Amino acid sequence: MRAFIFSEVHKSTIRPGDTVLHNEKLMTVCVNDIKKCEFMGLTIFGDSYMSGLKPVMKRILKNDRPN
Repeated sequence: MRAFIFSEVHKSTIRPGDTVLHNEKLMTVCVNDIKKCEFMGLTIFGDSYMSGLKPVMKRILKNDRPN
């Protein structure tokens, strides 16, 4: 049984400490990974996620899910 699930979220909801699926790898986001680019907007690991049109796959522990 898996202890976590993936949820599709907008890139603006990602915060330092979150774990995301990026390029088919689980990666923990830190403050330095989130940047504001004047041309592409918010980027995570340098990826704009199609300017916010592509959802970010965020890992959520099953016990941390809101009811």
